[in-house]
Order: sequence, then C-alpha cells, then structure tokens
Amino acid sequence: ENGSRVVQTVWTQTTKGETKVDIPITSAMAPNVYFNITLLQPHASTKNDSPIRMYGIIPIEVIDKNTILQPQIAMPDVLKPEQKFNLKVSEKSGKAMTYTIAVVDEGLLDLTRFKTPNAWDSFYVREALGVKTWDVYDNIIGAYGGKINQIFSIGGDEDLGGGKAKKANRFKPVVVYLGPFVLPKGQTKTHQIQLPKYIGSVRTMVVAGDSNTSAYGSVEKATPVRSPLMVLASLPRKISPSEKVTIPVTVFAMESKVKNVTVQIKTNNGLRVIGASTQTVNFTQPDEKMAYFDLAVGSATGIGKVQIIATSGSEKSTYDVEIDLTNPNPVTNLFKDVILEPNSSKTISWETFGVSGSNKAKLEVSSMPTIDINRRLQYLISYPHGCVEQTTSAGFPQLFLNDVADLSASQQNSIQKNVTAGINRLGSFQLANGGLVYWPGNQNADDWGTSYAGHFLMEAEKKGYVLPINFKSKWISYQRKEAKNWRFVPQYGNDLAQAYRLYTLALAGSPDLSSMNRLRETTGISNESKLRLASAYVLAGQKQAGMTLLSKSKIYQYYYYGSSDRNRAMALETLILLGQKQKAFAMANKLAKQMSGNQWMSTQTTAYCLYAMSKFALSNGSKGIDVQYSNGGKSQAVKTSKSIANRDLVVKTGNNGVTIKNNKDNTIYVRLLNSGILPVGEEQVVQSNMDANIVFKNRKGEVINVARINQGTEFIAEVTIRNQKNERVENVALTQILPSGFEIVNTRFTDYGDATNNVADYIDIRDDRANFYFSLKSNETKTFRVLLNASYLGTYYLPGLQCEAMYDNTFLARTKGFWVEVIK
Repeated sequence: ENGSRVVQTVWTQTTKGETKVDIPITSAMAPNVYFNITLLQPHASTKNDSPIRMYGIIPIEVIDKNTILQPQIAMPDVLKPEQKFNLKVSEKSGKAMTYTIAVVDEGLLDLTRFKTPNAWDSFYVREALGVKTWDVYDNIIGAYGGKINQIFSIGGDEDLGGGKAKKANRFKPVVVYLGPFVLPKGQTKTHQIQLPKYIGSVRTMVVAGDSNTSAYGSVEKATPVRSPLMVLASLPRKISPSEKVTIPVTVFAMESKVKNVTVQIKTNNGLRVIGASTQTVNFTQPDEKMAYFDLAVGSATGIGKVQIIATSGSEKSTYDVEIDLTNPNPVTNLFKDVILEPNSSKTISWETFGVSGSNKAKLEVSSMPTIDINRRLQYLISYPHGCVEQTTSAGFPQLFLNDVADLSASQQNSIQKNVTAGINRLGSFQLANGGLVYWPGNQNADDWGTSYAGHFLMEAEKKGYVLPINFKSKWISYQRKEAKNWRFVPQYGNDLAQAYRLYTLALAGSPDLSSMNRLRETTGISNESKLRLASAYVLAGQKQAGMTLLSKSKIYQYYYYGSSDRNRAMALETLILLGQKQKAFAMANKLAKQMSGNQWMSTQTTAYCLYAMSKFALSNGSKGIDVQYSNGGKSQAVKTSKSIANRDLVVKTGNNGVTIKNNKDNTIYVRLLNSGILPVGEEQVVQSNMDANIVFKNRKGEVINVARINQGTEFIAEVTIRNQKNERVENVALTQILPSGFEIVNTRFTDYGDATNNVADYIDIRDDRANFYFSLKSNETKTFRVLLNASYLGTYYLPGLQCEAMYDNTFLARTKGFWVEVIK
C-alpha cells in the first residue's frame, strides 16, 4: 500500500516456524510503501490459545536509482578575494541535467542554518499511508462477537533538521547566483567566477534536476577565502560632524613571505585624516598587528567612505567601509507665504542656515489656502517613534495625496512603498482576538488604536492595497464584540471611542445598527461623538438619521491622542458626508489656518487634518494651477487640474530666490519651506512641566565623569524624569541618543539584566539610542538605566536628553549635551 492505493496483494500459506515471502520491488513502489500483513488462523481452529487473527504494518523505503543525480564539482581548496577561479561541474554517472550555481557567504547561511537544497528530498519524501484498512475481526470472530468497524490510518513524515549553527563572519556577505545551465550527457562544464572583496568562507552549491527522468540531486563545498596579506578595520556604526575617531586597523600576515607592510588610508570629502595617512608594519613571521589612524569629521552629513590599502611586495589587500555621517539635531523649518492674485508674479528670497549640505527648499503651490503639506507630512514620515497610532498616522494622509496633489512618478512610487510598509507593520500589532495593541508585545488591545488603524486599512483596501491575511475578518469580529459590550462611563469620555468604532464598522461595510441606536439614545454623549455617529449613519445608508445628530454643541474631547484640531478635522469629514458645503468650507478655512501656522500638532492631529483636508479638496473640486517659476537659472511650468503642487528647489549656500507667476484667473497660495539642521552642540535647553537629569555610574553605583573615559569601560547611564505638575501625563517618550564611540550593552537577554532593570510600557533599543515609553502620575519620578561600553577611541558629542509627552507639548524636557573623549 502507498499514499493513495493498494499496489499489490499477495496470499500465501504459512509454514511451521518462519514463513518467507519474496516480493519483487518495482518503481511503482517509490518512494515508499507500507507492508500491511494480516495473519489468519483457520476458522475451524478456534479451540486453542493462539489469537484468531493478527496484523501489523511496516514502512519500507524504496529508492529508485534512476531518480538520483550525483552532481560533482571541482574547484580550488582555497580561494582568494577579488580573483577569478574555475568551477567544473559534472555528473558522476554521466547523466544529463540542468543545474544552478550559488556561491554564498557561510556566515550568512548559518544565520538560518541553511541547508543546501536537494529537490529529491521534497519530490520523494516519505508518503503517509493513504489506504484505510478495515479490521476483519468481525468476520472471523464467529459467534463470539458483534460487528466492529474500526479504521486504522497509520503513517507520518520526517522532519529534517539543519546543521549545527556556526558563528557568522562580520564581513560583507557574498552572494553569487548563476544559471540555470544545461549539461549534456557525459560532459563537463567549466565556469569562471570572480569573488568580490571578501575574506571568510563561502559555500559553493550546485542544485541539479532532470525533468525527463524526474531525477534530482545537489552537491556543496565549503571553501575558505583568504590571501597571504589581509587587512580589517573597525569603525563605529555612525559618527557626527566635528567628531574625531581613531580607527584600529588589523593587518594579517598569513605567510612567511609577508615582511614589510605599508598601510594607507583614503577617505572621501566627509572625512579628513589627521596626521600621516601611511604607516609601515613589520613582520618576522606569520602574525597579526595593529595600526591606528585618526580621522576628523567635517560639517557635512551623508555617507562617509574609508578605504584601507595594505601592500607588501606583490601582495595587496584592501578593505572598504561606509559609515553614516549623521547630525543628531532635528530638522529646523522656516517658511515664507505669498498670495498670488490672478495674472500676477512675485519673488521670494531666502537664506540658508545650519550645517552646510543640510539645506533643502520646497515650493508648495495651492489653489486653496495653504495647509503646509510638505512640513506636516515630513513631520509624520520622520517621526522617530512607532506605536500603532504613529504608524497609522504616517501612512494615512499619503493614501489621498495623489488625489489632491500633482506628484511625479518617483513620488507616487515612494508613497506606494510607504503605505505598503505601514500596512504590513500594522499587521504585526494585531492580537489573536482581532484587536491591535499600542506597542508590539503588549497583551491588551488599544481601543482607539484598533479603530484608527482599522479606519486607515479600510480606506487603503478601497484604494487597492492588499491587507494582511485574515486581518479584516478578525478586526470586524473584535469591533462588533466590543461595540456590543460597551457601557458609557462619562468620567472617561469613552463615548467618542464607541462612536469611532461604529463609524469604522460602517466604513468596512458591516454596520452595527443596534449599537448605533443605543449610543444615539445615550444621555450625555459629547458633540464629537454625535458627529462621528452621524457619519456612521450616512455610511450605513441612513443619512436622515445623521442629519438629526448634527449639533452646534461646543463640547470638545481631547482623549484618545487627540486635540481640538483633530476633532475639527473629524467634524469636517462628517460635514462633507452630510453635504453641508457651507459649514464644511468654514471649517476647512479654520483648519487650514491652524495647519499653516507655527503651532505644534501631534501625529494624530496632523494626520487627521491632512486626511480631512484631502477629502474636502476632492469634494469641493479644484480650480487648478497654472504657474511659471524661475529658480537656479531655470524656468519651469506647473500646470495641473489638482489642488496642490509641490516642487523641490535648487539651493546654494547663502542667498537664494525664486520668482513665480500666476497664469490663471484664480488666486494661488504659495508657501516656501526652507529647512536645515543646526550644528552639533546648539540644541536648546527646555524644561516645561518636566525635569530631566542624567548621571553616569560604574557597576558599583559610584558616580563617574565620562568626559574622559578609558576604552573598554562599562558604565551605566542613569536618567531620571520627574513630573512637575499635579496631574497625570500619558504616553511619555524618552530618547537618549549616544555618542558614536559608545555602544549599548543589551542586558535584556543576559545574566546582567538587574543592573538596568527598567519598567516601562515599551522599550526600544537601537544601535545609537535607547527609547523608553511610559506614563507619569502626578509629581511622580521615574528612573531608567542603560548599560554602556566605551568602545571606540576618539572625541565624540553626547547629545542631551529628549523627553516629551507625545500628545501634549506642554510636557517637554531637553537638556544640553557635552563632548566626551575615549582614551586608551
């Protein structure tokens, strides 16, 4: 028997003692069969102690040699970087085959314990028994028993584990993939392959198959990659302008012929060598030695490139590394506004500021009052924190940007990638019950976050984006359950959360009318809740019910990460749905004024305002834009039927200008956004309702001075945050950015976790910073600790602390940074 049928049936008469049965093995039995044996005692012989029947089943593997390919490879036992080598491929028995070649870094493969694939193992995997065998006991038990019908289904499969994990090399991985190639019967093919700049070990894999005979096979070989002379440098993951770093360079002499080695360092414009750029290292025998080079970082940001070149006679080795040159200060924005009357022109002048190379300028042209779309959208995209609300807010307004703004193909492609990434990330926030948590790893769903993310995803689905598998059905199930279980608690203002939940269900095409009616009849709900519920009724096809809920009440709710502007944006959306054009126009003007101003807005307020204004622009229709602007010696036209157009301007250091002419008979609103990054060390100290302080201690708890610290020292950064106000503050974010020469020692997975035992809603540790998210009670103080290591020699800037309530900018603390030096 096999996985689908009975292959062969044999009856035989048993003999005394052992009975042997010869069964020919055929190709039909591959990859395995099950021998199902039933032994029956003659029916008349029942008066003895022997069983009246016995049965057993055993799997037998059947390997058809014609289905096995045995590819062979011939190549050098040691490879050299940046050199070509010959790889010969053949089949042991001379069979024809089609094959592919892969040469991959062993360290990369070991990360997942990757096994060289062999298709034979998949196509000829053991089959589970598919034949159901009925026991014959009821036929031979005679008068002693009744009918017994049992089904036995026996079988299984095998789990093949990967090989033992090895240490991964800290080099740029090699991945070379070639093919497919066809190898005729009885032949050998030679391939010439060149390795990149690499030192370590690679695995060469050949995977072969032949569709005519359904034969498969593979072969592998691990080969070290080295040369008589090798060089390796170690750098921080990032460095900042005006810092100095000492680069340790390790020179390896692998053979005795390597004696005198000249080591040279080369850099690009972002980095400058201090002192000699060439050193000599002498060897008397195979060994490894160190050389050190000092680098200074300029004021520019971007990608710094370092090349180390080691030469000894005819031997040469190079090591290239890229490093991020980043300014820890945030982008500072300045703007200028002008209004162009029909057929008029104006010139806007501006001057660059901050670090050279950090300056950018954008031109926003709009047929409606400006909403500062460039600055507001950039704020959302670059926001450093990533809870469910902020992830949603980053993607939400981008859904409708192409509907209202004139975008290039590259901008549209970028938006599509951003939205898709946001959708995929939100899928990771969903719990098994369908709700979404505020932070990854939380156990309980966040009411507002679940509705807000669902709102975004339902709109995204309507735009043609694909949602994570089963996300929508689980989310709807959760929302409906929570809507049924909801009870009004006035002191918590949870009516808006219920109204929003019901709105999102209606948007998803699954309105809960009974819960909507129950909320409508609830006494004491806010104006915002009524407006949101009115929108739900419109989406559910009951516009008249929505009209009756329209109220002039001025009660505003700021719960759920919002503000009065967020609530106005929600109201604008409702007015658009209800067809209240005059009221919608007045609300849109008020929102545009707020958005174009210099006032702070939270991520949700910003996102919802952009979303609602996009809806307004679509519903109100656009008068179009036809302007001509001159900048950087070039004149360009902007002609579009959409409401907004954005263009990047040419910027040179110093004074700049752009002249813009309105060619249409409608008023055009123009905003020029001038951005730059201030130099390191010029951050402003702010203490608003919060006090932030940092001290450094050794492992014994003694306060130390890190302005000058020995390389390799482990110490603790202890940050204390105090709420100075007599009220609770939620969703506080603390960010400690580290100097380039320090590294975080992540103790959460070690035995040293007690030294930095932190309690927070969420902790996010990155290469160069630690983020803590928490809440503070009235006048409460919290302390957070991070274990650090002074890893790289040099002089670095330690930025100040940044602590803020993410939805209330009256709670803010920023401290001044200072310079530190890591010494030997």
